[in-house]
Amino acid sequence: MPPSRRDVSTLVFAAALAPIPARAQLREPLVIARGGAVGDAPEATLGAYDQAIRDGADFLEATLAVSKDGVLVVRRDNELSITTDIATRAEFSGRRATRMIGGVGRSGWFAEDFTLAELKTLICGPVGARRGRGETPPAILTFQEVIDTARVGCVRTARVIGVYAALPQPAYFAGLGLALEPRVAEAIRKGGYDALAAAMIVISADREPLRALTRLTRVRRVLRLGSETTVDLAGARAVAHGVAPDLTRIVDATTPRRPTATTFVAQAHAAGLFVHAWAAPADPQALMETAYAGGVDAVSADLSRVAVKARAKTTTSENRET
Repeated sequence: MPPSRRDVSTLVFAAALAPIPARAQLREPLVIARGGAVGDAPEATLGAYDQAIRDGADFLEATLAVSKDGVLVVRRDNELSITTDIATRAEFSGRRATRMIGGVGRSGWFAEDFTLAELKTLICGPVGARRGRGETPPAILTFQEVIDTARVGCVRTARVIGVYAALPQPAYFAGLGLALEPRVAEAIRKGGYDALAAAMIVISADREPLRALTRLTRVRRVLRLGSETTVDLAGARAVAHGVAPDLTRIVDATTPRRPTATTFVAQAHAAGLFVHAWAAPADPQALMETAYAGGVDAVSADLSRVAVKARAKTTTSENRET
């Protein structure tokens, strides 16, 4: 008797959550959609994530902030005037504030000053953008909604769609009594992702939240690298399973028409770390192709379709296991 549609859906959900061989997962060249398909829809909205899945992305990146009432929401920047219409909302004009974040003074409207219900009234994207008749304005998503979107994508495409949780400014949120780490850990455990090879990865440029998550979960962790001249790979291995350097650390583009791979990926692999290349919006497809050919385990990009094309030119269906 052939399986029903419900049976197939159940199996795909199980595949998305069940651990798979760690070696196969870590060596698989992936595409990570940073904020979804940012070039096609407002960043970190349902439309952007859905398009990234259609483009062929494997992981949906979600940069996290916390609402006033303690809910994880997805915003690359917790200052809201850059990506929403909040500056035009008269009812919130009195909430404008100045904060010290990472040692830098910033003014604007901050996610942590609003309840989830208030955040849900905001419209994401360019202020005054035209929309089709009956089209729902893009709203701020919760972390759980991104997880749900990935799971629906698993069913729709019959492949694994993972979630890539980014933790910015953890000390700042902790100082407000809104620590990111326990909330992320709770979502991971509740969603059934608490396994080394589950379809969930957490990334941070700060080592402390990665150490905290070592105690709270078994999820894979990635250390986002900055502009430091040298990288202590052994030290990185103590807190993370992988590192995420800028693409320029992995690819030598001194000769733009003939970029070449550096030795960084080989060094990181020798240290037991996987490597996720962090592509800037202006990085051309050729650099991503060189990174994939040079052995990176993933490319994280705003334009997911460009990364998918780059991977397609340098890999085959036989060595793509997820």
